Amino acid sequence: MRAARLFLVPVLAALSLAAQEPSLSGTWTTTKADDVATAIEGVVADMNFIKRPIARKKLTRLNPVYKKAVIAISDTGVFVKFDERDAIPMLPGGKPGPWTREDGDKFMVAAQVTPGQMIQTFKNDEGERTNVFKLSPDGKTLVMSATIKSPQLSKPLTYSITFGR
Repeated sequence: MRAARLFLVPVLAALSLAAQEPSLSGTWTTTKADDVATAIEGVVADMNFIKRPIARKKLTRLNPVYKKAVIAISDTGVFVKFDERDAIPMLPGGKPGPWTREDGDKFMVAAQVTPGQMIQTFKNDEGERTNVFKLSPDGKTLVMSATIKSPQLSKPLTYSITFGR
């Protein structure tokens, strides 16, 4: 009986602490964002005059400052939804799976979730995007840092969006 109590008390304490740990899951609203247009200009500045407007237009279209993010994490998978766009379903455990964006572009997408952080990756023949979501210790702020890499770009596009509950 005493041995059972010695085992049970630490287990219950650990479960209690886990239940209190802030979660990435929930609805998040933008509180501030980097100037994405300026970041895009910094990336396309070195391109020749023919490629520059094409790259600027595509990067601007694909990198809006989202107003809202909804994240759901469970044993069956991870779902991320930005604004009114379709939800992005990802397999549990960080396994990549196929996903098709609204415009028809196909990707392998994955989400690696650890306490207080999620790394979401999109990869296809044109390049890759990584969104790193970091939760503040109090669970009230979520920062998404985006990095877009492509053989067509001389350097990565990077920017951050901060969300609050």
